Amino acid sequence: MSGINGDKARYHRLRKQKIQRRMRNRVLFGNIEQSQPAGSAPKAASKVSSSPRNDAAHE
Repeated sequence: MSGINGDKARYHRLRKQKIQRRMRNRVLFGNIEQSQPAGSAPKAASKVSSSPRNDAAHE
């Protein structure tokens, strides 16, 4: 069923769960970043995408 056809309680419950999950994840990742020393931070920005599809999409 869709939210329009009367299943609003389930959609509202799932929406609230998603919001709470995002808030928990932000706190968790914020705590992880603060607890790591500056020299041992992961280098996620240095990853190079080898997918030609992604390269073409950015041009």
